[in-house]
Amino acid sequence: MGRSARPWWLALAGSLLLHGALLGGLTWSLPQWQAQPESLPIEARLMPAPPVAAPRPSVKPPVPPSRPKPAPLPEPVENVAEAAMPEVAADVAMAAPPDEPAVEIHGLEPEPASPPAAEAEPAAPPLNPLPPRLDLRFQVRYGLARGEQTLVWVNEGDRYTITSVAGATGLAGVFYRGRFVQTSRGRIAPGGLVPEEFWDQRGDKRSSARFDAAKGTLTLDPAKGAPRHFAYPGAVQDALSLFFQLALTAPPDGQLAYTVFNGKRLRDYTYEVRGETRLETALGPLRTLHLARMADGDGRFEIWLAIDRHYLPVRVLHSDDQGSEVELVLLSISPLGSAD
Repeated sequence: MGRSARPWWLALAGSLLLHGALLGGLTWSLPQWQAQPESLPIEARLMPAPPVAAPRPSVKPPVPPSRPKPAPLPEPVENVAEAAMPEVAADVAMAAPPDEPAVEIHGLEPEPASPPAAEAEPAAPPLNPLPPRLDLRFQVRYGLARGEQTLVWVNEGDRYTITSVAGATGLAGVFYRGRFVQTSRGRIAPGGLVPEEFWDQRGDKRSSARFDAAKGTLTLDPAKGAPRHFAYPGAVQDALSLFFQLALTAPPDGQLAYTVFNGKRLRDYTYEVRGETRLETALGPLRTLHLARMADGDGRFEIWLAIDRHYLPVRVLHSDDQGSEVELVLLSISPLGSAD
């Protein structure tokens, strides 16, 4: 009995287990190998990118008025042709994207181009050479009176001194005593003589003048009275320097204009060339260039310059303050030489 009962229980237990599995009560199953599913195909499509919205400009807190700051630069705007542009100082064509035409921005008128550099003024022609020292002696005719005048030219480097000494001779010396002395000093510039000082002595009367070429002013200290001041534009000559200014710059081209100090005042004079003439002198016949001052109500002035003697004056005719005519005729030149 005992041995036959165990198989029956075992059969009963197996039957219960089988019914439980069929009824879904148990989920356990033996492990099994399953085939791998096939990979799903991958499909790629090009989709248009969504439009990019323009970034909103950042809002900055207001700046206190006590500490002003420059306005912020505008945010960049892409692909917008109507974007506001600041004014510019010239008309500019802006480069647009390839598919869009260029946008022309109009602003203020363009700045004018820089003017070309002014052409340099032509250099003054070279001065005629003069010896370091010249002594010219003239005979002076003043009405019935006769006299002599010496004119001495000395130059050292770029400095010059001209001295004139005149006195009566013969019977006229009885009535006209004393000497008339004038001196001019200054410098030699590329354009000629630049007077700086002038002295005039007639007997016991003395006067002097100082030239300031930089300021264009002249100060006269007369023999009597307070100093007098004159203004002059450009170059100026005095009664002595004019002779050698003409010699240094001859022959003139057309008319000549000079502001001249005659020892008392400044006057503007214009001289014209009357042409070449042959003149008999104590040195023999000389080719001369005849110049005359144009009518100006200040009397007569004519001068003859020796072409072959450094264009030095060999004859002078002029009227004095009283209207009396004075003539200077050359007697000698030392050293005696011809111009190159």
